[in-house]
Amino acid sequence: MESEKKMLFEQLKSIEELKVYIMSQINKLGGNYTAIKRTSVYPMAKVKSMLINDYPVFQFSFDGALPAYKEDDRDYLALIRHYYYRATFDSYDFTKIDFKFSQSVIITAHYFNNMQIRDLDNRNRKLIQDAIRQTGLIGDDSWSRVWNVDVGFLDPKGNHVQVYVVSQDNFSNFMSYLLEEHWELLKVVEASRKETIIEEYKLEEIKKTENVDTESKEKNGIPAAEFWG
Repeated sequence: MESEKKMLFEQLKSIEELKVYIMSQINKLGGNYTAIKRTSVYPMAKVKSMLINDYPVFQFSFDGALPAYKEDDRDYLALIRHYYYRATFDSYDFTKIDFKFSQSVIITAHYFNNMQIRDLDNRNRKLIQDAIRQTGLIGDDSWSRVWNVDVGFLDPKGNHVQVYVVSQDNFSNFMSYLLEEHWELLKVVEASRKETIIEEYKLEEIKKTENVDTESKEKNGIPAAEFWG
């Protein structure tokens, strides 16, 4: 049993290493349009700022469930930390936000695709909190300034994690809103994904047009005898 668990964690680590390598190759080919700058991870987080009942809320959306926490494997933890930091920080231009929560609550909503027994107290959520702190939205994450809440929902479509940042003053109101309207908040994420797909398509079409124009100019600059061989 222990040897099998060790083998599976080694496979997880290899997958993370492979993802970093593949993403570096995608960057070289100019294929990572969802990031605001070059990054080494995929998929990116989706970040939305919104006003709910006249107070600000930030939503961070991550595909898949949080990976298993393995305290004694530093290499694995480093890979996971790298992913959540880059997926968060490189997905949104946080320099445009002139706002900081002085006292906040980070609500982690875990969506699972089945009713299998799981523990919501996954310590890897701290990696997301650290990434959010680096954005400047929250200050230091001491116990008095940042609270943490975990909730779980069933979503047969697939595993994903939605993280919300709200002020402590508005926490009670937002928590009630979240429990009643969390499916509507997911529609915000889906709309964002559709916008991203459309933008990627537009950028790809522009790139194709630029390539055609470049080829045309190159051909027009070559004597007919050389062009036709």
